[in-house]
Amino acid sequence: MRRYSLAAPLCAALALGPAPARAAPAYHQCQRPVTTGVEVFDLHRIVAARACPVALALYSWENASGSHVRALYSCRQSSGPLAVVPVLLLRSFRGWRLSLRGHPYGVFTMTRGASSFAVGGTDFPIACN
Repeated sequence: MRRYSLAAPLCAALALGPAPARAAPAYHQCQRPVTTGVEVFDLHRIVAARACPVALALYSWENASGSHVRALYSCRQSSGPLAVVPVLLLRSFRGWRLSLRGHPYGVFTMTRGASSFAVGGTDFPIACN
């Protein structure tokens, strides 16, 4: 009589089962106490202590002058689900590449080499409402 092991089919079933849910991104406030609302998240190959100074510098630069806001982005009419969408005009800041990732609105992302992070906050860095 042949003996069968349940270990191999069980391991295969577990391997093909549902993948664990992806954890929500961790948001890191860039000040304590919070004064500007600038936060970084979706960190790749960088820690918040290195990402926050760059995000805060961008915040300070953008808010230093109304012309800086107009240099960073513009809001354009859209035929999609949102009536107005942002369009980045500035492509880099202090050696970091700026982009809007995702649709229709986009997540504001800063990338340099293999490091990247997303920036958010109350009406920062992009607000087309």
